[in-house]
Amino acid sequence: MEVMTEHQVAIPVENNLLKCQPIGFGSIQGQSIQLSRSSVDYIDFIYQCYKNDKFMDLYRLAQNRAISKADLKKRLLKEQSELPQNVKRIEWVILKKQNENLIPVGLASLADYQVNHSRAELLIGIVDPESRNFGVSLEASLLVIDFAFNQINLHKVCSYVYGYNDNAQKNTLHLGFTQEGLLIEHINSSKGFIDLYQNGLVKRNFHQNKVLAKLSLRLLGRDITQAKPPPRIQALSGDLLNKLKNKMMEVPIK
Repeated sequence: MEVMTEHQVAIPVENNLLKCQPIGFGSIQGQSIQLSRSSVDYIDFIYQCYKNDKFMDLYRLAQNRAISKADLKKRLLKEQSELPQNVKRIEWVILKKQNENLIPVGLASLADYQVNHSRAELLIGIVDPESRNFGVSLEASLLVIDFAFNQINLHKVCSYVYGYNDNAQKNTLHLGFTQEGLLIEHINSSKGFIDLYQNGLVKRNFHQNKVLAKLSLRLLGRDITQAKPPPRIQALSGDLLNKLKNKMMEVPIK
């Protein structure tokens, strides 16, 4: 048996051939944006995001904002050689297509990726206010939701919204998420104790979601709710994952 990565690297295992494409390594193409996995290529932008308190207060309060650029580089280099399921998240830089250029405008992530429970948390953040007005956040959300249900075959996508971010909560519900709870004064932050909205979207509701169908047809040119996800397979063994990781480290990551 051999294991094939998306870079066409084969790992001999037994006498058969198993084709395996690690999740989250390739870019995701939209109509007006592209999602590229966070890497040292975008370290300046990512570092600026982490230092932007106004942005991070909406995107992720728990982020270590005191991290140095040198430590951030070490983390990004390490994560480039890791399978996303091993680091429990996939993070992308949102790139806006502008003429022939790709301009970084925000971050997107599937965080707290739980393989056994088949769920992850959706995070979308746009730094550039102008890009928010042109639907970049909405298109990024559609691409990540499509990836979650149709590429890695998750059962559930969660979204946690801070109580002071009313617009984000309204937009989340508009996409078809169900508000599953409101945790009162749940997080102690520099703003004091804040509420936390808990939202979720399960696979069966995703496939029946007419709003997502309409929005994806308009913004992506296809109905993401009708795509057929790949068959669910059992997780690879630790030894096989290590062999796959070692082989991937021998291949330049684009």
